[in-house]
Amino acid sequence: MSRTSTGSARPGIHDRQRILSSPVALAFVRIVVARRGVTEAKARQIYLEYLTRSKPVGNRRQRETA
Repeated sequence: MSRTSTGSARPGIHDRQRILSSPVALAFVRIVVARRGVTEAKARQIYLEYLTRSKPVGNRRQRETA
C-alpha cells in the first residue's frame, strides 16, 4: 500500500532520505561541512531548512501583470 501525503510542511523520514540522497544535496552537505566546520547532521538540517523556506516561482506572466 502506498503512503499518502498529509499536506504537512515538514517532510517525513522517507521523504528526507530521498531528498538528502540527491547529488545536489550530497554536494551541498559536503560543502557546508568543509566551509562552516559543522557536523554532517547539522549540514543536512541546514539543507532541509533551506528547502522548507524556498517557494516555487509560479507563473511569471501572472506576477508581471498583477
